Amino acid sequence: MQTAPVNDIEIEYELIGHGEPLLLIHGSNLATGLAPLAAALAAQAPYLQLVRYHRRGMAGSGGRGRPISVGQQAADALGLLDALGLPSAHLLGYSYGGVIAIEAALSAPARVRSLALLEPILTEVPSWTTFRAGMEPIMSLYAAGDMAGAARATFAGLGGPDWEELVSTAGPDALDLAVRDTELFYRAEAPSLTTWTLDETRAAAVQGPVLSVVGTQSGPFFEEGRQLLHQRFTRCADADIPGVNHLLNLQAPQPIATAVADFLQWRSDIPG
Repeated sequence: MQTAPVNDIEIEYELIGHGEPLLLIHGSNLATGLAPLAAALAAQAPYLQLVRYHRRGMAGSGGRGRPISVGQQAADALGLLDALGLPSAHLLGYSYGGVIAIEAALSAPARVRSLALLEPILTEVPSWTTFRAGMEPIMSLYAAGDMAGAARATFAGLGGPDWEELVSTAGPDALDLAVRDTELFYRAEAPSLTTWTLDETRAAAVQGPVLSVVGTQSGPFFEEGRQLLHQRFTRCADADIPGVNHLLNLQAPQPIATAVADFLQWRSDIPG
């Protein structure tokens, strides 16, 4: 991967293809988690230039030492566009990365052409309390200093008995990186999720189209998140991915790539 100076750190990134820029923002502790989707998108949508990067402190990007807010993450995303000479881009965010993509659009609506959101973590919906309670065993492992146990419990809970094979599709070192970055996510990043909200006034300034991508087995928390997206964004479309849950980025990269490519051609000015 290449590196670029963004704000006060170096960010790892890769460029794939040429055309309309689409910035991919990964989720919590699996920095390489969107690599399979990037490969599927490159084949499905050759009219796109994909920008896949590792967020602040993750994998080989700098900035591990202090708390990291959603606002800082969004500033990094926009800063990477600056470093690459891109005045605007489409944004795709998965899980925590979906929240970052939304905040980037709220902060600079003129720079975000569209949003493709794969199950963003929206903590203001009613099911958040239940969802958070389901994470307590993972948080107990984290609190005990067992980062490997916490990472493995997360992926096993989402991916079932085949979780290791799924994670390996993100690269041979994906699990090792996830174990290392689990501490950073829960210590420095996760606390900011509970203080961030999808503000209605700021959302009204976002004119670009929005795609809500949800797995059919992901449960009420993400369905309620989709409902909130429709309440906040007037141009919001849905894509349901059959038979998958919150690990959908690894379970179904090709169906997601198809849904995103169809959305971008249908809801934007990209030629078919």
